[in-house]
Amino acid sequence: MEVARRAAERGPAPERSRPAPAPSAGLRRAAALALAFLAFFAMSDFGLPLRPEFGAYAALLLLAWCGARPWRELWALPYTRLLAAFVAFLVLHAAYASTIEPRSSYSEQLTVAAKLVKLGVFSCVVGWWLSLMPKAPPRLLALMVLGLLVAVLGYMPWQELPRLFDGSLRPRFGLPENLSGLLAAVGGWLALCLLVGAWRLAPKNPHLRLGLLAAGLVLYGGAFMVLLFSQSRGAWLAFALAVPSMLLAFAAVRRRHSRLPWVPLVAAFATTVLLAVSAHEILAQRFAGVDRLLGSVEAVVGAAPERTPSADADARASDRADRTRGTASGTKAPAPRRFASEASGAAPEAELLDASTAPNKAASVRLRLYEHGLGLARERPWFGWGLDTLPRLVAPLDLGGERHAHLHNAYLDALVGIGAVGALLLAGLFLLLAGELVQAARARVITVGSFWALAGALGIVLIANLFDSLLWRFDYTRAPLELLFGCCIAYGLIRRRRRAGTDALSAAPRS
Repeated sequence: MEVARRAAERGPAPERSRPAPAPSAGLRRAAALALAFLAFFAMSDFGLPLRPEFGAYAALLLLAWCGARPWRELWALPYTRLLAAFVAFLVLHAAYASTIEPRSSYSEQLTVAAKLVKLGVFSCVVGWWLSLMPKAPPRLLALMVLGLLVAVLGYMPWQELPRLFDGSLRPRFGLPENLSGLLAAVGGWLALCLLVGAWRLAPKNPHLRLGLLAAGLVLYGGAFMVLLFSQSRGAWLAFALAVPSMLLAFAAVRRRHSRLPWVPLVAAFATTVLLAVSAHEILAQRFAGVDRLLGSVEAVVGAAPERTPSADADARASDRADRTRGTASGTKAPAPRRFASEASGAAPEAELLDASTAPNKAASVRLRLYEHGLGLARERPWFGWGLDTLPRLVAPLDLGGERHAHLHNAYLDALVGIGAVGALLLAGLFLLLAGELVQAARARVITVGSFWALAGALGIVLIANLFDSLLWRFDYTRAPLELLFGCCIAYGLIRRRRRAGTDALSAAPRS
């Protein structure tokens, strides 16, 4: 009686707020088709009608029929709030950069900055839709690897296979060589993870297991073959470092009663050795003359002339004055000179290095670009020169008759382009994504295999971009990252819904 009396005094309990309606089944199917389009063409370039980001645009448009729920859930993520601050920074930075380089207008600076914005926004869009489809991420990753192999089959010069294996022909597969190497490294790792996962989760049917093993080996072997043919040493290094590290980490943290999937791992290792031995001439050619290159680097460092700060400052002041006069008179401004060694006519380090072989020449060019980029970063350390200004600062360099549009290092590109402030914001975004993935693994929202698959793919991307700039420049490099980053966001959203006690499809209308 006392309990009833107290309940009557308190009055009726307030109704719990019902979760917002989830998208209808038709919208989810349309979004799944859009994401499948994005995944299949994420690692290929078949022309304008089949650009992968068309799928991301379609998924973004479908959010307009979902009400305010997607935006409210995404805004609860720390990543999204930091992304909004980063977008505001890029808008203001474009105005700042247009005042530094008169030849680059505000709209041109914004156009290049929009590539980074699209990468972040589309990752959020993909992540929200994937949070409604928890079983979709592994299937989309498999579809992405399948799309890569379809592109390889379409672009493979089948009549030139002997030249491919001896290293005399470097195929493009519709993409730049370094980019195809990065995509093949990511695709090879994902194919290996799918191979192991299919072997462990398949029913105890020997025929089905052998069929899955054969299909997985085809995917892995095809991706590894593309990795070899790309002749990208940066992608090779990323794959060689990330794959053993991830496998050792997986073996160390696995449950004690679980057994390692030795059969698919041994089969993948045998495939790797067989293909590497078959293409041993490519490996020998790409690593030829490394000892002479290292000796030349030591000689260059020891014999390098000491920089004269006053001479550098005079050269830069003269260069700015020349560009100002050229802009005011309507004539083309002369190419910028950045260092006193260039102004004095001293031979650049790229020419002093042993460039008797193609690998040595590529390494020497990168060393010169890194030195040039560090000099530019020291001149404007906090806010940089502008993303659109960077190619104008790099293009005038004469590197053995070659012209480059970036510094062959994504992190140095970011430091020179948007300065230390923008680079720290960009690094913060990635750390927040990695944190979402780790927290989802601790909460057991994501399976162990999926966690290591995503962690290894992100590790390969980070290592490969030490030797090239492939993060945001092309839509066929952004599309795989949009899927990988989107998976991290999806698992973060699922974890938050489970903690709040709500279901992703709660209050969904019946179709």
